[in-house]
Amino acid sequence: MSNIISSVAFDLGGVLLHLDYARALRAILPHCDQQRAVCSEKFFGLVARDPSMAEYERGQLATRELFNRFVTLTGYHGTFGFFCETWRSTLSENQPMLAFARELARQYDVYLWSNAGKLHVPWIYEQFPALQFIKGDAISCYLDAVKPSRTYFERALAKFNLRPEQVLFVDDRPENVESACELGISSVQYDTPAETIAAMRARLNSTA
Repeated sequence: MSNIISSVAFDLGGVLLHLDYARALRAILPHCDQQRAVCSEKFFGLVARDPSMAEYERGQLATRELFNRFVTLTGYHGTFGFFCETWRSTLSENQPMLAFARELARQYDVYLWSNAGKLHVPWIYEQFPALQFIKGDAISCYLDAVKPSRTYFERALAKFNLRPEQVLFVDDRPENVESACELGISSVQYDTPAETIAAMRARLNSTA
């Protein structure tokens, strides 16, 4: 049985796309109760997140239900459309990583393995045509599991009929990298584009 890596799985926000929650928070706060700003921060951020976010990314909440919870907790008085637009505005292209991923796609099967809700996927492929080389995606809201759970990685592998040793995975969150490694998936933690690309090249060359 070959252990040569045949597939590369990238996280989305924070790796292939920049993720700027601070900008979104600045946009949304004027439309919320200023006495409950901390509640907004628990939605628009990765630290001390409101439990609703994990439910949404597992596919257990619809976008409208997430919005209703946000309104209740923050006193938001803007429109649903502006809420969605603000959420999507957190993302922008990480061009060096996208270029490298496209390069890899000439030799490897390249996938997205991401925690995300239906507000972002499949929308991202329309908003960011540079992603359209991706062979397939394992998005948490469609798998009913989120990283770093073992279940997420097992379902992502199963979706594409992959063995752990066939995949190189890159993610910006250390807990996600650690969980993937525990399952036997070769993994790299994203730092800067240059350092990440160098680490990925070294890992791929070592298994060629």
